[in-house]
Amino acid sequence: MDTEAYLARIGADPGADLAALQAAHLATVPFEDYDIHLGVALSLDLDDLFDKVVRRRRGGFCYELNGLFGQLLRELGYRVTYASAFERGDDGRPGPEFEHLRLLVGAAVGITIADVGQGRYWPRPVPLRPGEHGEVRVETDGTTWTTYQRTATGWERDWSFAPTPRRLSDFAPRCRHHEQAPDSHFRARRLAWLAVPAGRIALTNGVLRETGRPDRTLTAEEEREVLATRFGIVLPPDATWQEPATGAPV
Repeated sequence: MDTEAYLARIGADPGADLAALQAAHLATVPFEDYDIHLGVALSLDLDDLFDKVVRRRRGGFCYELNGLFGQLLRELGYRVTYASAFERGDDGRPGPEFEHLRLLVGAAVGITIADVGQGRYWPRPVPLRPGEHGEVRVETDGTTWTTYQRTATGWERDWSFAPTPRRLSDFAPRCRHHEQAPDSHFRARRLAWLAVPAGRIALTNGVLRETGRPDRTLTAEEEREVLATRFGIVLPPDATWQEPATGAPV
């Protein structure tokens, strides 16, 4: 991997620590799923991911972004584990494995959870240690870890995972599910999200949301312009997106 090109893409110094690398990534590489709606096949091959994110300056979703960021960290000397994360229902029963790719990173301060590939904004890595760590709470039952996100009404359960090492290819079947299945929530939402100093900007099915500003519904032409100017996503002139699948959960 060309680490210099990757660091230049996210505007990070070669000597940046893990927290600075994660913050730089979140501020420059959008969480987005436009390829799904453009009919462009996704790939978890690291060369393909590097081409997409670094050379073509696109974003991606969890498998793509955390997969590539994890490899960058490895090349910079960190110990990185790809961990399979899953959701739990209201009854506490676990959902499908490999629903989310989470990074466990060995650093001088111990193992931390790093995540540049989820819709919820994690501004910094979180220690893999029970307790409250800013806006994130971490719990464990001895084998499985669960994180919670602070909200206006209290703590909301996020992801559960075991620290079992996985290969990036292990996530390919679930990635294809989210890319192709009619009930995939990614099929229901054409989205791009990016961290900004004031909070976050989000474009979902043509509706632009910015922290502190009223929502704005865009025309297709305006959507292309906002993608380019605010998210750095320049789509091919002949690219047309498909309308989100109906019946999928939004």
